[in-house]
Amino acid sequence: MSADKQVLESLALLYLTFGHSTDGILSGEEMRALADKLRAWAPDAALGDIGELLKTTVATYKGAEDKLLTARGATEALQGKLEPDQLRTILADLEAIAAADGHVSAEEKQFIADTTRSFGL
Repeated sequence: MSADKQVLESLALLYLTFGHSTDGILSGEEMRALADKLRAWAPDAALGDIGELLKTTVATYKGAEDKLLTARGATEALQGKLEPDQLRTILADLEAIAAADGHVSAEEKQFIADTTRSFGL
């Protein structure tokens, strides 16, 4: 699977918002899982390119006034560009990121449920 730049940017923003906004902490395990999931979407991308994408995404996230609204925009962009099977992959990625620290919170479960609804799945 290989995604275009806009899809990767939207994925990075969605995954980062999910990882941080649901419990206020983005653990090292979650960040590694997030990076691994992004690499799966762009297997030919250099590790440095993924790192740059994440740095840019962190800056966007920090600068966002309403982080969840920004994530909703990313969700809508992904829904408009990807097939249902790809959207299901995103949901599985969110589940893996949530579980990376050994605990899936109620907020993480709710975010995944909301994203599932937003995707129309």
